[in-house]
Amino acid sequence: MSTDALELGLDRTIEVLQQLLAERFEMPQGPQGVRVDDPLFAVGRGLSSLEGIEFLCEVEKEFGVRIDDLEWWVYETPTVSSVAQYLIDLSKKKQHAEH
Repeated sequence: MSTDALELGLDRTIEVLQQLLAERFEMPQGPQGVRVDDPLFAVGRGLSSLEGIEFLCEVEKEFGVRIDDLEWWVYETPTVSSVAQYLIDLSKKKQHAEH
């Protein structure tokens, strides 16, 4: 069963993403961890492009979604909060399509 970002809401979705980053990429949690507006790549948290794709795969698996907008993922320097909002929007689209 996948996690539903829409049901979780923004704050809990952010927590799930922060936990994924902590577990998969050994980033610290808590005050020293990934802040919601830190860019995930290069300048911010320092994920390499390969790690970014690995994180993308983990996010897709955890939330049961497909992120097709790879240009956004790679070139727009997403943050944890923007990824969380993106997941909520995908969940809304998915639910709308099912009804």
